[in-house]
Amino acid sequence: MVSIIDYGAVNDGKTLCTKNIQEAINACADNGGTVYIPTGKYLTGTLHLYDNIHIYFESGAVLLGSKNTRDDFEPDEKRDCPLYQDASHSYYNHSLFVGKNCKNITFSGFGTIDMQSAWEMDERDFGPSVIDCKRGAKTITLVECENVVVRDLTLLNSTDLTLYLLGCENVRVHGLNIVGHIDGISPDACKNVVISDCIVKTGDDGIVIKSSYSLSKHKFCENVTVTNCIVSSRCSAIKFGTESNAGYRNITVSNCVVENTRLSGLALEIADGGIMEGITISNITMRNVGTPLFIVLCKRGRGPGITENGIVRNIYINNFMAYGPYEPWQACVHDYFHQETLQEPQIITSSITGLKNQKIENVILSNVYIEVPGGEVTDMKNYIVPENETGYPENNMYGNLSAYGLYCRHCDGLVLHNVKFKALKEDKREAIVLDDVAN
Repeated sequence: MVSIIDYGAVNDGKTLCTKNIQEAINACADNGGTVYIPTGKYLTGTLHLYDNIHIYFESGAVLLGSKNTRDDFEPDEKRDCPLYQDASHSYYNHSLFVGKNCKNITFSGFGTIDMQSAWEMDERDFGPSVIDCKRGAKTITLVECENVVVRDLTLLNSTDLTLYLLGCENVRVHGLNIVGHIDGISPDACKNVVISDCIVKTGDDGIVIKSSYSLSKHKFCENVTVTNCIVSSRCSAIKFGTESNAGYRNITVSNCVVENTRLSGLALEIADGGIMEGITISNITMRNVGTPLFIVLCKRGRGPGITENGIVRNIYINNFMAYGPYEPWQACVHDYFHQETLQEPQIITSSITGLKNQKIENVILSNVYIEVPGGEVTDMKNYIVPENETGYPENNMYGNLSAYGLYCRHCDGLVLHNVKFKALKEDKREAIVLDDVAN
Protein backbone atom coordinates (compact mmCIF):
# COMPACT_ATOMS: atom_id res chain seq x y z
CA MET A 1 0.00 0.00 0.00
CA VAL A 2 1.29 3.44 -1.00
CA SER A 3 0.07 6.58 0.78
CA ILE A 4 -0.19 9.80 -1.20
CA ILE A 5 1.11 11.59 1.93
CA ASP A 6 4.43 9.78 1.48
CA TYR A 7 4.76 11.44 -1.91
CA GLY A 8 4.15 14.93 -0.59
CA ALA A 9 0.39 15.38 -0.96
CA VAL A 10 -0.86 18.13 1.35
CA ASN A 11 -4.27 17.72 2.98
CA ASP A 12 -5.24 21.39 3.15
CA GLY A 13 -7.58 21.39 0.13
CA LYS A 14 -5.65 24.34 -1.35
CA THR A 15 -2.28 23.01 -2.46
CA LEU A 16 -2.37 21.39 -5.89
CA CYS A 17 -1.34 17.74 -5.37
CA THR A 18 -1.69 16.33 -8.89
CA LYS A 19 2.02 15.56 -9.23
CA ASN A 20 2.21 13.94 -5.80
CA ILE A 21 -0.82 11.71 -6.27
CA GLN A 22 0.31 10.71 -9.75
CA GLU A 23 3.72 9.72 -8.37
CA ALA A 24 2.00 7.48 -5.83
CA ILE A 25 0.02 5.85 -8.65
CA ASN A 26 3.18 5.50 -10.76
CA ALA A 27 4.89 3.71 -7.88
CA CYS A 28 2.31 0.94 -8.28
CA ALA A 29 2.40 0.91 -12.09
CA ASP A 30 4.83 -1.97 -12.58
CA ASN A 31 3.48 -4.55 -10.15
CA GLY A 32 0.11 -3.10 -9.17
CA GLY A 33 -0.93 -2.04 -5.69
CA THR A 34 -3.15 0.10 -3.52
CA VAL A 35 -2.95 3.88 -3.51
CA TYR A 36 -4.10 5.04 -0.08
CA ILE A 37 -5.85 8.41 0.32
CA PRO A 38 -5.98 9.30 4.04
CA THR A 39 -8.55 11.50 5.74
CA GLY A 40 -8.19 15.10 4.60
CA LYS A 41 -8.79 17.27 1.56
CA TYR A 42 -6.50 17.08 -1.48
CA LEU A 43 -6.73 19.34 -4.54
CA THR A 44 -5.92 17.71 -7.87
CA GLY A 45 -6.21 17.73 -11.63
CA THR A 46 -5.98 14.83 -14.09
CA LEU A 47 -4.66 11.49 -12.80
CA HIS A 48 -3.84 8.48 -15.02
CA LEU A 49 -4.46 4.86 -14.07
CA TYR A 50 -2.63 1.64 -14.97
CA ASP A 51 -3.27 -2.08 -14.62
CA ASN A 52 -3.93 -3.53 -11.17
CA ILE A 53 -4.40 -0.19 -9.42
CA HIS A 54 -6.68 0.06 -6.38
CA ILE A 55 -7.57 3.60 -5.29
CA TYR A 56 -8.62 3.33 -1.65
CA PHE A 57 -10.22 6.22 0.25
CA GLU A 58 -10.12 6.32 4.02
CA SER A 59 -13.40 7.46 5.53
CA GLY A 60 -13.35 11.26 5.44
CA ALA A 61 -10.88 11.48 2.55
CA VAL A 62 -11.84 14.05 -0.09
CA LEU A 63 -10.33 14.63 -3.51
CA LEU A 64 -11.21 18.12 -4.75
CA GLY A 65 -11.17 18.71 -8.47
CA SER A 66 -9.36 21.93 -9.27
CA LYS A 67 -11.58 24.83 -10.25
CA ASN A 68 -8.89 25.86 -12.74
CA THR A 69 -10.07 23.21 -15.16
CA ARG A 70 -8.33 24.64 -18.24
CA ASP A 71 -4.85 24.54 -16.70
CA ASP A 72 -4.95 21.73 -14.15
CA PHE A 73 -6.78 19.12 -16.20
CA GLU A 74 -5.48 17.66 -19.44
CA PRO A 75 -7.06 19.10 -22.59
CA ASP A 76 -9.21 17.02 -24.91
CA GLU A 77 -7.17 14.71 -27.10
CA LYS A 78 -7.14 15.22 -30.87
CA ARG A 79 -9.29 12.87 -32.89
CA ASP A 80 -8.94 12.49 -36.65
CA CYS A 81 -12.04 10.34 -37.19
CA PRO A 82 -15.57 11.61 -37.78
CA LEU A 83 -17.50 12.15 -34.55
CA TYR A 84 -21.08 10.90 -34.37
CA GLN A 85 -21.70 11.63 -30.68
CA ASP A 86 -21.61 14.53 -28.26
CA ALA A 87 -18.26 15.93 -27.14
CA SER A 88 -18.72 14.45 -23.66
CA HIS A 89 -18.63 10.97 -25.22
CA SER A 90 -15.91 11.76 -27.77
CA TYR A 91 -13.07 12.96 -25.53
CA TYR A 92 -11.70 11.31 -22.42
CA ASN A 93 -8.56 13.00 -21.07
CA HIS A 94 -10.32 16.01 -19.57
CA SER A 95 -11.19 14.05 -16.42
CA LEU A 96 -9.98 13.69 -12.85
CA PHE A 97 -9.28 9.96 -13.22
CA VAL A 98 -8.53 8.52 -16.68
CA GLY A 99 -7.93 4.85 -17.47
CA LYS A 100 -7.47 3.48 -20.98
CA ASN A 101 -7.06 -0.21 -21.84
CA CYS A 102 -6.47 -1.04 -18.17
CA LYS A 103 -7.23 -4.26 -16.31
CA ASN A 104 -8.22 -4.73 -12.68
CA ILE A 105 -9.08 -1.17 -11.65
CA THR A 106 -10.75 -0.65 -8.28
CA PHE A 107 -12.07 2.41 -6.46
CA SER A 108 -13.34 1.82 -2.93
CA GLY A 109 -13.67 3.29 0.53
CA PHE A 110 -16.12 5.75 2.05
CA GLY A 111 -14.48 8.84 0.61
CA THR A 112 -15.57 11.68 -1.66
CA ILE A 113 -14.58 13.15 -4.99
CA ASP A 114 -15.92 16.70 -5.26
CA MET A 115 -15.54 18.45 -8.63
CA GLN A 116 -16.66 21.74 -7.01
CA SER A 117 -19.17 22.69 -9.75
CA ALA A 118 -16.37 24.06 -11.92
CA TRP A 119 -17.87 25.24 -15.20
CA GLU A 120 -15.60 26.75 -17.79
CA MET A 121 -17.10 30.17 -18.33
CA ASP A 122 -16.30 32.94 -20.78
CA GLU A 123 -17.48 36.18 -19.24
CA ARG A 124 -18.47 39.18 -21.31
CA ASP A 125 -19.22 42.69 -20.17
CA PHE A 126 -22.73 41.65 -19.22
CA GLY A 127 -21.60 38.66 -17.17
CA PRO A 128 -21.70 34.90 -17.67
CA SER A 129 -24.04 33.54 -20.33
CA VAL A 130 -25.41 30.04 -20.81
CA ILE A 131 -24.23 30.26 -24.43
CA ASP A 132 -20.70 30.90 -23.21
CA CYS A 133 -20.73 28.13 -20.63
CA LYS A 134 -18.66 25.01 -21.29
CA ARG A 135 -18.70 21.82 -19.29
CA GLY A 136 -15.78 21.28 -16.99
CA ALA A 137 -14.00 17.98 -16.34
CA LYS A 138 -15.46 14.51 -15.94
CA THR A 139 -14.92 12.71 -12.65
CA ILE A 140 -13.96 9.16 -13.71
CA THR A 141 -13.47 8.05 -17.33
CA LEU A 142 -12.56 4.45 -18.12
CA VAL A 143 -12.11 3.40 -21.77
CA GLU A 144 -11.89 -0.22 -22.88
CA CYS A 145 -10.98 -1.42 -19.39
CA GLU A 146 -11.61 -4.90 -17.98
CA ASN A 147 -12.50 -5.98 -14.46
CA VAL A 148 -13.56 -2.67 -12.95
CA VAL A 149 -15.01 -2.06 -9.49
CA VAL A 150 -16.26 1.34 -8.29
CA ARG A 151 -17.96 1.19 -4.92
CA ASP A 152 -19.09 3.12 -1.85
CA LEU A 153 -17.82 6.56 -2.91
CA THR A 154 -19.63 9.89 -2.89
CA LEU A 155 -19.20 11.70 -6.22
CA LEU A 156 -20.24 15.35 -6.17
CA ASN A 157 -20.70 18.38 -8.39
CA SER A 158 -19.30 17.23 -11.72
CA THR A 159 -20.11 19.58 -14.60
CA ASP A 160 -19.56 16.80 -17.11
CA LEU A 161 -20.19 13.06 -16.91
CA THR A 162 -19.64 11.71 -13.40
CA LEU A 163 -18.81 8.06 -14.14
CA TYR A 164 -18.25 7.33 -17.84
CA LEU A 165 -17.51 3.73 -18.85
CA LEU A 166 -16.80 3.28 -22.56
CA GLY A 167 -16.26 -0.14 -24.09
CA CYS A 168 -15.55 -1.70 -20.70
CA GLU A 169 -16.19 -5.33 -19.72
CA ASN A 170 -16.87 -6.96 -16.37
CA VAL A 171 -17.84 -3.91 -14.34
CA ARG A 172 -19.39 -3.62 -10.88
CA VAL A 173 -20.69 -0.27 -9.67
CA HIS A 174 -22.06 -0.47 -6.15
CA GLY A 175 -23.17 1.85 -3.38
CA LEU A 176 -22.35 5.18 -5.00
CA ASN A 177 -23.92 8.44 -3.83
CA ILE A 178 -23.91 10.82 -6.79
CA VAL A 179 -25.03 14.44 -6.99
CA GLY A 180 -23.99 16.05 -10.27
CA HIS A 181 -24.86 18.59 -12.93
CA ILE A 182 -24.72 16.25 -15.95
CA ASP A 183 -25.15 12.46 -16.34
CA GLY A 184 -24.57 10.23 -13.34
CA ILE A 185 -23.61 6.67 -14.35
CA SER A 186 -23.02 6.10 -18.08
CA PRO A 187 -22.08 2.64 -19.38
CA ASP A 188 -21.51 3.10 -23.12
CA ALA A 189 -20.96 0.10 -25.42
CA CYS A 190 -20.11 -1.99 -22.34
CA LYS A 191 -20.56 -5.69 -21.62
CA ASN A 192 -21.26 -7.50 -18.34
CA VAL A 193 -22.12 -4.57 -16.06
CA VAL A 194 -23.84 -4.62 -12.66
CA ILE A 195 -25.02 -1.31 -11.18
CA SER A 196 -26.54 -1.72 -7.74
CA ASP A 197 -27.53 0.12 -4.56
CA CYS A 198 -26.72 3.61 -5.86
CA ILE A 199 -28.41 6.93 -5.07
CA VAL A 200 -28.19 9.28 -8.04
CA LYS A 201 -29.39 12.89 -8.32
CA THR A 202 -28.42 14.74 -11.49
CA GLY A 203 -29.05 17.79 -13.59
CA ASP A 204 -29.01 15.65 -16.75
CA ASP A 205 -29.82 11.95 -17.04
CA GLY A 206 -29.34 9.77 -13.97
CA ILE A 207 -28.39 6.23 -15.02
CA VAL A 208 -28.03 6.32 -18.81
CA ILE A 209 -27.11 3.31 -20.93
CA LYS A 210 -25.55 4.23 -24.27
CA SER A 211 -24.29 2.58 -27.43
CA SER A 212 -22.36 5.34 -29.17
CA TYR A 213 -19.89 5.23 -32.06
CA SER A 214 -17.15 6.79 -29.94
CA LEU A 215 -14.83 3.80 -30.43
CA SER A 216 -15.33 4.12 -34.22
CA LYS A 217 -17.08 0.78 -34.31
CA HIS A 218 -20.49 -0.65 -33.58
CA LYS A 219 -20.55 -2.27 -30.17
CA PHE A 220 -23.64 -3.29 -28.23
CA CYS A 221 -24.24 -2.36 -24.64
CA GLU A 222 -25.23 -5.78 -23.37
CA ASN A 223 -25.61 -7.98 -20.33
CA VAL A 224 -26.35 -5.07 -17.99
CA THR A 225 -28.18 -5.22 -14.67
CA VAL A 226 -29.42 -2.12 -12.81
CA THR A 227 -30.96 -2.88 -9.43
CA ASN A 228 -31.82 -1.37 -6.04
CA CYS A 229 -31.16 2.23 -7.08
CA ILE A 230 -32.85 5.53 -6.22
CA VAL A 231 -32.75 8.13 -8.99
CA SER A 232 -33.84 11.76 -9.38
CA SER A 233 -33.12 13.85 -12.46
CA ARG A 234 -33.77 17.18 -14.10
CA CYS A 235 -33.97 15.21 -17.37
CA SER A 236 -34.55 11.42 -17.55
CA ALA A 237 -33.90 9.14 -14.59
CA ILE A 238 -33.19 5.75 -16.19
CA LYS A 239 -32.54 6.00 -19.91
CA PHE A 240 -31.39 3.88 -22.84
CA GLY A 241 -30.05 6.39 -25.36
CA THR A 242 -29.84 8.82 -26.92
CA GLU A 243 -26.75 7.38 -28.63
CA SER A 244 -27.91 4.06 -30.11
CA ASN A 245 -25.66 3.11 -33.01
CA ALA A 246 -25.35 -0.61 -32.23
CA GLY A 247 -28.00 -0.89 -29.54
CA TYR A 248 -28.86 -2.72 -26.33
CA ARG A 249 -29.62 -6.35 -25.52
CA ASN A 250 -30.02 -8.55 -22.48
CA ILE A 251 -30.62 -5.77 -19.96
CA THR A 252 -32.60 -5.85 -16.73
CA VAL A 253 -33.71 -2.97 -14.50
CA SER A 254 -35.31 -3.96 -11.20
CA ASN A 255 -36.25 -2.76 -7.72
CA CYS A 256 -35.64 0.94 -8.43
CA VAL A 257 -37.27 4.10 -7.10
CA VAL A 258 -37.57 7.22 -9.28
CA GLU A 259 -38.80 10.52 -7.92
CA ASN A 260 -38.73 14.23 -8.74
CA THR A 261 -37.79 13.76 -12.38
CA ARG A 262 -38.71 16.43 -14.90
CA LEU A 263 -38.84 14.40 -18.12
CA SER A 264 -39.02 10.59 -18.37
CA GLY A 265 -38.76 8.18 -15.47
CA LEU A 266 -37.92 5.32 -17.83
CA ALA A 267 -36.88 6.08 -21.43
CA LEU A 268 -36.07 3.34 -23.96
CA GLU A 269 -34.83 4.92 -27.18
CA ILE A 270 -33.47 3.73 -30.52
CA ALA A 271 -32.69 6.72 -32.73
CA ASP A 272 -29.49 5.91 -34.65
CA GLY A 273 -30.19 2.62 -36.39
CA GLY A 274 -29.40 0.22 -33.56
CA ILE A 275 -31.26 -2.75 -32.11
CA MET A 276 -32.98 -2.97 -28.73
CA GLU A 277 -34.08 -6.43 -27.62
CA GLY A 278 -34.32 -8.61 -24.57
CA ILE A 279 -35.15 -5.86 -22.05
CA THR A 280 -36.81 -6.72 -18.72
CA ILE A 281 -38.03 -4.01 -16.32
CA SER A 282 -39.60 -4.96 -12.99
CA ASN A 283 -40.58 -3.57 -9.59
CA ILE A 284 -40.31 0.13 -10.38
CA THR A 285 -41.95 2.85 -8.26
CA MET A 286 -42.11 6.48 -9.41
CA ARG A 287 -43.35 9.64 -7.79
CA ASN A 288 -43.64 13.13 -9.28
CA VAL A 289 -42.30 12.21 -12.73
CA GLY A 290 -43.17 14.04 -15.95
CA THR A 291 -43.54 10.95 -18.17
CA PRO A 292 -43.38 7.58 -16.43
CA LEU A 293 -42.74 5.48 -19.56
CA PHE A 294 -41.32 6.55 -22.94
CA ILE A 295 -40.45 3.93 -25.57
CA VAL A 296 -39.53 5.22 -29.02
CA LEU A 297 -38.10 4.08 -32.33
CA CYS A 298 -37.21 7.02 -34.54
CA LYS A 299 -34.55 7.77 -37.13
CA ARG A 300 -32.37 10.67 -36.12
CA GLY A 301 -29.69 8.58 -37.84
CA ARG A 302 -26.56 10.10 -36.33
CA GLY A 303 -23.70 7.81 -37.28
CA PRO A 304 -23.18 4.81 -39.55
CA GLY A 305 -26.26 2.59 -39.38
CA ILE A 306 -26.56 -1.17 -38.95
CA THR A 307 -30.15 -1.25 -40.14
CA GLU A 308 -32.13 1.34 -42.01
CA ASN A 309 -34.55 2.24 -39.24
CA GLY A 310 -33.42 0.34 -36.18
CA ILE A 311 -35.32 -2.36 -34.31
CA VAL A 312 -37.13 -2.37 -30.96
CA ARG A 313 -38.57 -5.69 -29.80
CA ASN A 314 -39.11 -8.06 -26.89
CA ILE A 315 -39.56 -5.70 -23.95
CA TYR A 316 -41.26 -6.91 -20.75
CA ILE A 317 -42.31 -4.43 -18.04
CA ASN A 318 -43.88 -5.80 -14.87
CA ASN A 319 -44.90 -4.30 -11.51
CA PHE A 320 -44.60 -0.66 -12.51
CA MET A 321 -46.24 2.16 -10.53
CA ALA A 322 -46.16 5.95 -10.94
CA TYR A 323 -48.15 8.46 -8.92
CA GLY A 324 -48.34 12.04 -7.67
CA PRO A 325 -48.67 14.56 -6.24
CA TYR A 326 -47.23 16.40 -9.22
CA GLU A 327 -45.55 19.48 -7.83
CA PRO A 328 -42.34 21.54 -8.08
CA TRP A 329 -39.28 20.53 -6.09
CA GLN A 330 -35.99 22.14 -5.24
CA ALA A 331 -33.27 21.19 -7.70
CA CYS A 332 -30.52 19.01 -6.29
CA VAL A 333 -27.87 20.87 -8.29
CA HIS A 334 -27.35 24.45 -9.41
CA ASP A 335 -27.95 25.74 -12.92
CA TYR A 336 -25.33 27.32 -15.15
CA PHE A 337 -25.42 30.51 -13.11
CA HIS A 338 -24.94 28.56 -9.87
CA GLN A 339 -28.38 29.48 -8.62
CA GLU A 340 -30.74 26.93 -7.16
CA THR A 341 -33.78 26.51 -9.35
CA LEU A 342 -37.27 25.19 -8.73
CA GLN A 343 -38.11 22.27 -10.99
CA GLU A 344 -41.47 20.88 -11.94
CA PRO A 345 -42.36 17.81 -14.02
CA GLN A 346 -43.07 18.25 -17.73
CA ILE A 347 -46.33 16.32 -17.87
CA ILE A 348 -46.52 14.31 -21.09
CA THR A 349 -48.48 11.06 -21.53
CA SER A 350 -46.57 7.78 -21.49
CA SER A 351 -46.09 6.45 -25.00
CA ILE A 352 -44.83 3.57 -27.15
CA THR A 353 -44.20 4.78 -30.70
CA GLY A 354 -42.50 3.15 -33.67
CA LEU A 355 -42.20 4.06 -37.33
CA LYS A 356 -44.68 3.61 -40.16
CA ASN A 357 -42.51 1.02 -41.87
CA GLN A 358 -40.83 -0.39 -38.75
CA LYS A 359 -43.12 -1.26 -35.89
CA ILE A 360 -42.06 -1.80 -32.29
CA GLU A 361 -42.58 -5.52 -31.64
CA ASN A 362 -43.63 -7.57 -28.64
CA VAL A 363 -43.99 -5.17 -25.73
CA ILE A 364 -45.71 -6.59 -22.65
CA LEU A 365 -46.94 -4.37 -19.80
CA SER A 366 -48.30 -6.18 -16.75
CA ASN A 367 -49.35 -5.05 -13.29
CA VAL A 368 -49.06 -1.36 -14.10
CA TYR A 369 -50.66 1.53 -12.25
CA ILE A 370 -50.06 5.06 -13.52
CA GLU A 371 -51.65 8.10 -11.91
CA VAL A 372 -51.63 11.33 -13.93
CA PRO A 373 -52.67 14.92 -13.14
CA GLY A 374 -55.34 14.97 -15.86
CA GLY A 375 -57.31 18.17 -16.48
CA GLU A 376 -57.34 18.26 -20.31
CA VAL A 377 -60.57 19.99 -21.32
CA THR A 378 -60.31 19.33 -25.07
CA ASP A 379 -61.75 16.22 -26.66
CA MET A 380 -58.85 14.96 -28.80
CA LYS A 381 -60.49 11.97 -30.49
CA ASN A 382 -59.85 13.40 -33.93
CA TYR A 383 -56.43 14.85 -33.14
CA ILE A 384 -53.64 13.55 -35.37
CA VAL A 385 -50.38 13.21 -33.46
CA PRO A 386 -47.45 14.29 -35.69
CA GLU A 387 -45.01 11.57 -36.76
CA ASN A 388 -41.78 13.57 -36.22
CA GLU A 389 -39.76 10.54 -37.36
CA THR A 390 -36.39 12.31 -37.44
CA GLY A 391 -36.82 14.35 -34.27
CA TYR A 392 -34.65 14.20 -31.17
CA PRO A 393 -36.02 11.40 -28.98
CA GLU A 394 -37.51 13.06 -25.93
CA ASN A 395 -40.80 12.67 -24.10
CA ASN A 396 -42.18 15.89 -25.64
CA MET A 397 -41.22 15.13 -29.26
CA TYR A 398 -44.88 14.64 -30.28
CA GLY A 399 -46.33 17.43 -28.17
CA ASN A 400 -49.59 16.86 -26.33
CA LEU A 401 -50.95 13.36 -26.89
CA SER A 402 -54.53 12.23 -27.43
CA ALA A 403 -54.56 9.86 -24.44
CA TYR A 404 -54.07 10.69 -20.79
CA GLY A 405 -52.69 7.29 -19.78
CA LEU A 406 -50.90 5.59 -22.71
CA TYR A 407 -50.51 6.43 -26.39
CA CYS A 408 -49.31 3.62 -28.70
CA ARG A 409 -48.56 3.89 -32.42
CA HIS A 410 -46.92 1.59 -34.96
CA CYS A 411 -46.70 -1.42 -32.65
CA ASP A 412 -47.07 -5.15 -33.32
CA GLY A 413 -47.69 -7.68 -30.56
CA LEU A 414 -48.65 -5.33 -27.71
CA VAL A 415 -49.97 -6.94 -24.52
CA LEU A 416 -51.50 -5.00 -21.62
CA HIS A 417 -52.35 -7.14 -18.58
CA ASN A 418 -53.77 -5.67 -15.37
CA VAL A 419 -52.97 -2.13 -16.47
CA LYS A 420 -54.75 0.83 -14.89
CA PHE A 421 -54.56 4.58 -15.48
CA LYS A 422 -56.14 7.16 -13.20
CA ALA A 423 -56.55 10.89 -13.89
CA LEU A 424 -56.57 12.97 -10.69
CA LYS A 425 -58.68 15.61 -12.48
CA GLU A 426 -61.37 14.97 -15.07
CA ASP A 427 -59.74 14.54 -18.49
CA LYS A 428 -61.63 14.62 -21.81
CA ARG A 429 -59.12 12.29 -23.50
CA GLU A 430 -59.32 8.52 -23.62
CA ALA A 431 -57.18 6.60 -21.13
CA ILE A 432 -55.55 4.56 -23.92
CA VAL A 433 -55.23 5.34 -27.63
CA LEU A 434 -54.00 2.71 -30.09
CA ASP A 435 -53.00 3.96 -33.55
CA ASP A 436 -51.77 1.41 -36.11
CA VAL A 437 -51.35 -1.30 -33.47
CA ALA A 438 -51.62 -4.96 -34.53
CA ASN A 439 -51.91 -8.22 -32.62
